[in-house]
Amino acid sequence: MSALVDLQRDMQACVLQGSDIPQMLDAIIATPAVDATQRLGVYVHGYRARLLEMLGNDFPGLRALAGAEAFECMGLAYINATPSSHANIRWYGDRLAQFARTTVPWSDRPALTEMATFEWAIGLAFDAAAQNVVDAPAVAAVAAQDWPLMRLRLHASLHRQTLAWNVPEVRRAVDHDEALPTLAAWSPTQPWIVWRNNATVHYRRLDDDEAAALDAIERGASFALVCETLCDFHAVDLVATRAARFFRRWIDDQWVTALDVAES
Repeated sequence: MSALVDLQRDMQACVLQGSDIPQMLDAIIATPAVDATQRLGVYVHGYRARLLEMLGNDFPGLRALAGAEAFECMGLAYINATPSSHANIRWYGDRLAQFARTTVPWSDRPALTEMATFEWAIGLAFDAAAQNVVDAPAVAAVAAQDWPLMRLRLHASLHRQTLAWNVPEVRRAVDHDEALPTLAAWSPTQPWIVWRNNATVHYRRLDDDEAAALDAIERGASFALVCETLCDFHAVDLVATRAARFFRRWIDDQWVTALDVAES
């Protein structure tokens, strides 16, 4: 058994490191057509090819933005620099955005990092745990006097990002098999949100006042405090209506998992 364990450990080391280990080569039976190094190389290459395929599936917008050849170079560099730490291959790409941000030459193209972060959020939204959501009748059942105290709990699939590049437009074109738009920088930057509604992931730009309202909700603000936040953007007599419209849209988009009314 100890010999088998040693053999398995050496095989794993060869595959992960991409380099030969003499005792591993000695354990491989060569043939006249294929020597031991070539036979081992099949597994070394196959491991990397599978990881690269998975990265392409998880980051199609990044692949399109970088170009197929550059994406393959990036992916192989990431694989060599970032050993897998998960038994499930689904999570292998969790450090790709950080790798692109800190590694030349990809760090010279900040839109690549932004796209990788955006697409990872899409994956996280899709994989988020199922939760019960609040519907319109539940909102209507809240007594008028309780609205100022009402607090919302948001769905785990929601992910927000401030974007400086039009990467959502690139990703949308990829999803619809359309010609890629020209990469463009946004000034000022734009707040975006990604979420899952039923089994479909959506993303859209947030208005600045809506982003501020969500900031307040994530801090635990009540409806009254959300309205105070919106006073920075609208006349006082318009704020309650604007907040109510936000709440209704969030309910329809299945962002809200609970309505809490604190006791006065």
